[in-house]
Amino acid sequence: MPPLVHPASLFRFRFSCTRLPSLAPFGESQAKACLLPEMSGVVNVPDLGSLSIGWHPDGLVVRAALRGAGGQRWCHATKPEDSDGVHLWIATRPTGDSHRAGRFCRRLAILPSGGGRQARDPLVVAAAIPRATIIPGAEADPLQLPAVLGSDLASVTAPVCLDGWQVDAVLKAAVFPGWDPEEQPVLGFFAAFVDRRLGQIPLFAPPEYPWDSDPTTWSSLELKA
Repeated sequence: MPPLVHPASLFRFRFSCTRLPSLAPFGESQAKACLLPEMSGVVNVPDLGSLSIGWHPDGLVVRAALRGAGGQRWCHATKPEDSDGVHLWIATRPTGDSHRAGRFCRRLAILPSGGGRQARDPLVVAAAIPRATIIPGAEADPLQLPAVLGSDLASVTAPVCLDGWQVDAVLKAAVFPGWDPEEQPVLGFFAAFVDRRLGQIPLFAPPEYPWDSDPTTWSSLELKA
């Protein structure tokens, strides 16, 4: 018989994020030092992925890997929400009480393929957040329309893996509206793996929670000095 209250609902996770000496792809030792705790037993999802994240005043560095996904990928730049990859939700000015994402929230899909002329190159896409608020009179919010991020905003590589995939991404500060680590060193943060065969694997909340659209279900990322 399942518990009346899901164990994950009793916690609001806050993870430490290590400051890096430069905004550059992870080395092996850096990736291990920045590896986030594995929470699959708490949120009741398969333990198949790992995520490392570090920060620099100029942006974020990410390494994500998913095991057991086989060698086939389904990645489309025009359909990032459904594409295989790691999906990140970042709020640079988290309020903690709004159930709808606002102007300081960003969703990014980091995909191991789908880019380039033959759709084989890794890429980073700004994906839509369901039910996100639109401020009247403001310019079109890039959160609302998928847009491949160029090398001036993000870079990503995807080493060859036999049974899954890995992506290494550098995300520049300009990607995140309201980015100011000195003024706001705690970010709203969530991550999930998406795979056409395995389904959605959220890292810090149960699959049935509305984490794709509701910032109150997200965790926090503390940017350590």
